[in-house]
Amino acid sequence: MMKTEYITAPVTALAFAGNLLLAGEGPCLHLYDVTSTKHLLEQHVLKHANIHGIRTAVGRLGADCWDVALFGQKSLQLVQIRCTESAIKREDVLVTPVNQLGDCEVHDWIWDVCWLLPRQTKGQDMRQLALALGHNTVVLWDAEAQRSIREVHCQEKCILYCAHFIGTSWSDLVLAAGTVFREVVLWKPCDQKEHQDCVSVLQRISGHQGVIFSVCYHPPTGRLCTASDDRSVRLWQVAGLQQGLDTGTAVGLPTAWQFELVFEVYGHGSRVWDVQLTQDYVISVGEDAQCIVWNMRGEIIKTFRGHKGNSIWSLAVSEQQGLVATGGGDTSTRLWELPGSGLCQTEVVGTSSTLDLPLSLGDFPRSLVSCLDHLFLVVTDQGSLFSYNTTTCQWRLVLQDPTYSSYSLLEVSAQGMVAMGSLAGTIKVFFISAPNACWETEVYDGKVLSLTWMETLKAETVSSLGHLLSCGPKGEVIWWTTQTGEEAGIAVQKTATFELPYSRQRWLTCALLSQKDSTLVCGDRRGSLHCYRKQEGDEPTQPFQTLIGIHGKTGVTSLQMYRSHVYSTGRDGHYRQFQLGATGLQLLKNNRVYKGFDWLEKLTFTKDGEVLALGFHTSNFVVWSLSANEPLLQVQCGGGHRAWGILPSTRQGALFAYIKARAIQLMKRPSISSNKRLILKDSLHGREITCLKFLGWASNNEGAQHAICATSSEDTTINIVALKHKPVSDLVVLDTIQDHISSVRCLAVCSQHATSGASQHASSPKLLFSGGGRAQLKCYRVSVSSHGDSSGGVDKVKPCYEEDGSKHQNSKTNTQQDGHPPKVSVKETCEPQGYESVNSLLDTSAGESGPGNNRTLQQESTDHSCDVPDTELTTFDGHPAVECHIEYLACHNLVERRRRKKKSGAAQIEEEEEVEIRYMALTAWQGGQVDPHAAHLFFLAAACSDGFLRLFVYDDRQRKIELFCVSDFHHHCVLSVDHFFTTTADGSTHTYVISGATDGQIAVWNVTPVLLASLSSDDITAQETRNVSLGASAEVAQPLTTEATKHQGGMDPSTKDMQAAAAPVLKMQVDSGCLRKTGASKVKMNSPDVLLESHQSGVNAISIWRVDSHHYLVASGGDDNSLQITLLSLQKDTPNKPVIVATATSSAHAAHAATITDVHIVDSCTILTASVDQRVNMWMYQLILKPTAQCHLSFLHGEFCHIADIAGLECWNDGCGEQYMAVCGHGIQLLSSAPLSS
Repeated sequence: MMKTEYITAPVTALAFAGNLLLAGEGPCLHLYDVTSTKHLLEQHVLKHANIHGIRTAVGRLGADCWDVALFGQKSLQLVQIRCTESAIKREDVLVTPVNQLGDCEVHDWIWDVCWLLPRQTKGQDMRQLALALGHNTVVLWDAEAQRSIREVHCQEKCILYCAHFIGTSWSDLVLAAGTVFREVVLWKPCDQKEHQDCVSVLQRISGHQGVIFSVCYHPPTGRLCTASDDRSVRLWQVAGLQQGLDTGTAVGLPTAWQFELVFEVYGHGSRVWDVQLTQDYVISVGEDAQCIVWNMRGEIIKTFRGHKGNSIWSLAVSEQQGLVATGGGDTSTRLWELPGSGLCQTEVVGTSSTLDLPLSLGDFPRSLVSCLDHLFLVVTDQGSLFSYNTTTCQWRLVLQDPTYSSYSLLEVSAQGMVAMGSLAGTIKVFFISAPNACWETEVYDGKVLSLTWMETLKAETVSSLGHLLSCGPKGEVIWWTTQTGEEAGIAVQKTATFELPYSRQRWLTCALLSQKDSTLVCGDRRGSLHCYRKQEGDEPTQPFQTLIGIHGKTGVTSLQMYRSHVYSTGRDGHYRQFQLGATGLQLLKNNRVYKGFDWLEKLTFTKDGEVLALGFHTSNFVVWSLSANEPLLQVQCGGGHRAWGILPSTRQGALFAYIKARAIQLMKRPSISSNKRLILKDSLHGREITCLKFLGWASNNEGAQHAICATSSEDTTINIVALKHKPVSDLVVLDTIQDHISSVRCLAVCSQHATSGASQHASSPKLLFSGGGRAQLKCYRVSVSSHGDSSGGVDKVKPCYEEDGSKHQNSKTNTQQDGHPPKVSVKETCEPQGYESVNSLLDTSAGESGPGNNRTLQQESTDHSCDVPDTELTTFDGHPAVECHIEYLACHNLVERRRRKKKSGAAQIEEEEEVEIRYMALTAWQGGQVDPHAAHLFFLAAACSDGFLRLFVYDDRQRKIELFCVSDFHHHCVLSVDHFFTTTADGSTHTYVISGATDGQIAVWNVTPVLLASLSSDDITAQETRNVSLGASAEVAQPLTTEATKHQGGMDPSTKDMQAAAAPVLKMQVDSGCLRKTGASKVKMNSPDVLLESHQSGVNAISIWRVDSHHYLVASGGDDNSLQITLLSLQKDTPNKPVIVATATSSAHAAHAATITDVHIVDSCTILTASVDQRVNMWMYQLILKPTAQCHLSFLHGEFCHIADIAGLECWNDGCGEQYMAVCGHGIQLLSSAPLSS
């Protein structure tokens, strides 16, 4: 039947045991060595429950042996962990269950477990435990016999939200229980007398305004801490309780216990889940995914941020090692170093001081920059330039020039060359070490708007060329080449002149020079990128490529070259990766640091591969680690409009200087670096996983196979992951897509090339379509290859398999007939061909550009890979693994044009607004399956929340997504969609789309007339993109003005000065009774070919299976918990115009105990269903076609899953007869099964 191969889930329990960290992830126990941070072991310990608590005690065999109690829900499992060697390795750790039959179950929820001191019974030590149950009951448990010895009830019989044992023996054991009545009640189980049913409460602690989620007691200090639903943490000093615990005597009088409230603090943004105590600190974690360290005065000492999503579920503290461990809902496990441990860095805010600048009366600082690795330069209002040496802490007057008073630009190159610009258009260039040997000239009639030292591919030296760009009025940009020498001083020569395209804010902000082909890439204050090449003549050079508004309207802040790729940052909070080729920039990826980080100044790439983002979050300057997902420095400086400079590494540590209130403030911090080694397990998704799609098999150079999958989530991200379960299970995130502005609900996968039968191979990448909230649809090209592959990514060790993204595993046009999956995709090219001007512009809501591209797939080169700054080479257990390459292709947004008044009495104007529509499901297929000449087209059917079924076409040559057909037949939210193909007697292929809605109806549509009309239309073939430069006189076409207009490649609807060329209009005239026109851009389907009344409520999932050339099986699951199968038959008497009818049906009305979320027809006799009841059920179906069509459905087997809120199910096989099933929700669980048909 089915067995579990791998589970990744929220980390719900943590505990330290010497140098080991024990983590409960679902039903599995994970062991980590905290010294080396290596993962040592994973073992499945609970059958039908997740681990919610871990309690350890030193075993009988010494310090290297631990008795461990693992519990969750009503299950309890006792194991022994022993390390056979002092140097901990995977093979040296033994985990032995005490009960070989499995875990034990009690009658109520277990809140806490306490190991009691051994008792002498007949000359032997008897290990016992105390269990705190959900209705304020304590059970004395025999650890050897695995049975209950005694059960004691409290007089306060209420539901508990938490419990904590105080004491180590039964005689002094006290239970502190957090009740639903917002109290903590303390009582002693040993106080139960004969003929007494319940034990009285000794003490009550009240004060919280919400239920109590956690209670912790620290015996050495006698302090008790509570955490609550009201977001507060309370610390109590307890007198009298510890005295009884130390002496072992029973302190039975409640008046002997005195509780004094030390503090009540609020620091979390939402509920507080857990709290722990040490000698000096209180540590709390909560729903806001923060771990806060408080001192005993109630002050926040440190805040740990690094987990994604909205909860840290587990917390453990090792006071001896000075470590805090946290486990999050993002499935990650992290270690943090406590303040004062000798390992911990200073708090990220650092220490601040004011620098006294020697100024004359009335003078004040205006500009500030950092220079070399130890200087800060400051220009004053009266034109004085000062330098501050951070080593000697001394100021020095460099020069004084009244020309640069009142207004002065100041820029410094990496070699210490200083450029100054004045209000009168004068530019001065000199070395900071020799300010008198300067070059100065008047360049512009007006003021110098910007100065930029260009970054080049190769580092400059003092005697080499330096490149300076100056920008003046009317967008005139001059390229200056500086030549330096020891004797000749400095020489500056005018190299070329360029002109920026017209915009309201027409000046340069950053630039980059490619020495390979002398391409100049410039970013301006408008948020656009421009590519230039130097031309002969006196006329200013126009850009040969312009990406208008690629960073919105607020400006590009930096351009950098890293690993042969260009990275741009902007004040829209995004950083983008480009490939720079002969035609200019090709957008590869778009990323965002985090929500609210809207002013991204630059990226810094460290030597150890870490990527740091520098920018501003509201009024704070922030240095953020992209790999550790945490801030390394925070300075409340007032915002990004202030003059500032940073020296990340000096003798004094990291220094940040800024001007505030006409004074220079200096912030010091020992260093800026994150501790990547403290991430024991990295995060997967911050919120629920909504969809999982199998992309194919990949093999590394060692021959290990990996299942490559794409996952989408409510956290707006898409991950490409590699799953390996033999010989050791592991999951690694290869790459992440962060383009969506809302949750990603659905994915669809389609092979790049139209192939059929056994000829499918691994040479082509996959197209990945994603849809979600805000009516956003995106397309990417995803390819996977083994590291070090020299043949374009083809694996030389072991063949790599792939499967088509569709579910039709036996359809001739979708998958092979021999049962073996085709190979996985390999490295794909990204470099564009030919000069072009971008007509697919920015979607400011999503924050990325979609450059137009008219080349065919065969024109793409294969000489590079698409590296990303925050993605490293993926390894599994030290073995070389696989690389993932993602290329952004296109974006589509639905908008509405509405007339509204801007002001009272003003004329009405038309504005485009985004449509609040969510794509619920997607299905995609190749155009080559419809027409062999349409291999560059890919069709997409989308189920929409507004009751529409929409059909799109993606043109891979033009990289555009077009909406060409709609249907509002359902009038209810469409939840599911799929497609299949039929072949008539004359050999023609017909395409059918099947959709299910919340009204329980399933509609089958023959969309062949629509597809053929779109293929035969002259307008569907897009015109060649014109190779023109968008200058000041460029003609800009207007967008479509239909009632629902789309954005191609990320068009900004609110930007009137950069509208792209209008997409071609589809003028379809189809002779079909089910079609009619709806405006100029799309047609409408009126009624389906077949309508099935299948369910009482929503149809969440549909799966199609091709029985033979005339019969197709439809399986559906819905909100009514039922599974239904329907046999569709193709009428033989209409060979050229197929007619499909439903001939037989069968159903299981209570297939699950809750909503069915996904259905898959696996083979010719097996169906799999998944439900939010956390079960995957296997069903057998039987079809009888003659003389009368019949279908029968029977239950075979059910498997409990440890993933909560199952949202999707994906199936694939390994080509060797083994079937794999993956369920996703709050985590991923991989199951395997031998096919039933075999």
